[in-house]
Amino acid sequence: MSEGVTSSQGGGPNSGASGHTNSFRGGILVALAALLLLLLTFNISSPTVPRVLAIAIGLIGVATAFGFIPVRAPQDYYGGLVLMMLAVLALIASADLPGQRGFAFGPGTAPRLFAILLFGLSAAVTLVGITSHGPAIERYRLRGPLYVLLAICLFASIIRPLGLVVAAFLTWMISICGSTEMRWLESVIAAAVMTIFCVVLFVYLLNLPFQLWPQPNAPNLLVQQFAEFFRLIFGPLMKFIGVA
Repeated sequence: MSEGVTSSQGGGPNSGASGHTNSFRGGILVALAALLLLLLTFNISSPTVPRVLAIAIGLIGVATAFGFIPVRAPQDYYGGLVLMMLAVLALIASADLPGQRGFAFGPGTAPRLFAILLFGLSAAVTLVGITSHGPAIERYRLRGPLYVLLAICLFASIIRPLGLVVAAFLTWMISICGSTEMRWLESVIAAAVMTIFCVVLFVYLLNLPFQLWPQPNAPNLLVQQFAEFFRLIFGPLMKFIGVA
């Protein structure tokens, strides 16, 4: 057991004091992530709310780094901040979708409602990390979450040009690769079974208008989507530094 973990498990009124040791690094990382969110708001048509929230999270990160905010329960505190940033990212992603018109919900109504709800609940979790003592952040592995995140992003980018069958199969395969116990034969069988399940459920039972197989112009659509993705990510940064 590492010293940070053992010290956080001790009793007494100062049992959460070890959470202060990494406040500077954690606060700086939060501030940098909030800065990235702030840059993304310069590429949307309705930036006010996500921009204000991104600035607020950045200020919280700076205050944490310089010790103005006591971190007594690091797991709750930083976990809440990460979820708050996820909520801001959802607001940015849904900013250009039309909202509610009268009593009719638009495509952007539900995502924004859930994002605001997530932000409020995450802020409450962050507040718990300030007001009560809790365990320190233990060591974790990035392989699993990174592979799952990559699989989700890949599915969103290839579902339209390559169709549900190819997108679902590749998504399952990449997600399975996140496990250190992955075996190729078992993984291929599991991915094939889950792909068939997705096709039967979404296309034949729910009658959703998914295309099953790749479109004839799939390569061109892929290039256009990846170009749009890089424009969305790096466009605000280029404007910020005055290159474009």
